[in-house]
Amino acid sequence: MIRRIYPTRFGQLHLRSHDGKGVPLVLLHMSPRSGAMWEALQRKLERPSHAPDRLGYGFSDAPPWALSLEQYAEATVECLKAAGMQGPIDLLGIHTGSIEAIEIAHQLGSQVRRLVAVGMPLFTAEEQERQLEKYCEQPLRPATEGGHVLAAWRGGLSSRAPPYDLADVHSRFIEHVLAANPGAAFRAACGYAIDQKLQTLKSPLTVFIPHDDIFEQTLRVKPLLKGTALCVDLPDLGVDLFQAAPDRMAALINRHLPAHS
Repeated sequence: MIRRIYPTRFGQLHLRSHDGKGVPLVLLHMSPRSGAMWEALQRKLERPSHAPDRLGYGFSDAPPWALSLEQYAEATVECLKAAGMQGPIDLLGIHTGSIEAIEIAHQLGSQVRRLVAVGMPLFTAEEQERQLEKYCEQPLRPATEGGHVLAAWRGGLSSRAPPYDLADVHSRFIEHVLAANPGAAFRAACGYAIDQKLQTLKSPLTVFIPHDDIFEQTLRVKPLLKGTALCVDLPDLGVDLFQAAPDRMAALINRHLPAHS
């Protein structure tokens, strides 16, 4: 794994890269995680892969102000170009990363060969308001008795049932603590016109539909998809599908995003 820092107009961006042969695959994380969530998958793939930490997450700089989803994507695109990716690329995003993948495909046009979205948070106005209230509470405000740390730890257990993988919970806890504002990218995604963007998307799209905490929201995307788009239902997989079934997910990626034409 090679790790580098690249400048963008909104701050320096941290990128994890793994060598291989074929078309590079760019992996876009959910919030408030970081590119670290992809490391195990990157080692399983035999193609070049690149996992950026979105600005404000992981080891990337915090942006100077609240960015739009388009600006987050612009920074990622600048990082990819600085890393030398001038030819065709594939994209894979999960949750907030799915929305960013759609926008990057618009910004890069024909350079994006194919993309996979794993879950898409298409919320109603009421759901969006509840989620925004929840994410507004996420920035850690230090408390003498350490309650802010406990709240972040408990957040890593949400939407999951025991027995817990405590090593994974700890990793997600650290990512939460590192995030300058854990809910910032989600709030940006809430202001993104996903219905319009899907109508004008030219890159071939596949949507993986795990039965996770945004399963119902992802199903709402189906009527918005073009006839060429493909949906893959994953009824036995949930929130942590890349951790729970790494070999299966690698095989699915190889099938739907083959490294070679």
